[in-house]
Amino acid sequence: MCDVATVQKIANCLGVAPGKIQLNEEQVVTRTGAQNKTVSGFATILESLARESKSETAQNSIVTKEVQAQVYQWIEFAVLYVAPGSKDKHVSKQLLADFNKLFISKSYLVGHFITLADLAVYYAISELVKSLSPVDKENYLNLSRWFDHLQQRPEIHQGEPMLNFTTIYLHNWATGTHI
Repeated sequence: MCDVATVQKIANCLGVAPGKIQLNEEQVVTRTGAQNKTVSGFATILESLARESKSETAQNSIVTKEVQAQVYQWIEFAVLYVAPGSKDKHVSKQLLADFNKLFISKSYLVGHFITLADLAVYYAISELVKSLSPVDKENYLNLSRWFDHLQQRPEIHQGEPMLNFTTIYLHNWATGTHI
């Protein structure tokens, strides 16, 4: 999840040149950006991309110190728990259930607008969500609504095939439930 490809996708989402993204000798993702400044670590790189970007998502992520802290915590959670947990069938079920419960009352992870937290978690669970059957998607209706809402944004799906969340049940309940 905290790999070169994910950083490049998020940089594209934010409309920022990714610079040179690579894994260093310790297998930590690093970014060499403008003026040959090197930044290491997934969360730190995303924070630097947000500061360089003029996008709505980036600005939403740094609007206040409190929002910045919450976004940073979600990014760390995505790296340390979501990405590895999505590869274990027992942990992934709990992960999906927890996100589904969270999205009962929320449209985004932090505040009322999309932030880097949403992008980090979206990319961390995208392979897991792709593996869900239509019935599983119905069982995680709130998570499915959030995921589908994000994937509808061209800057997020970036030409990747979009997942089908259209079943009778999903279609009747998931449309128009965003605040």
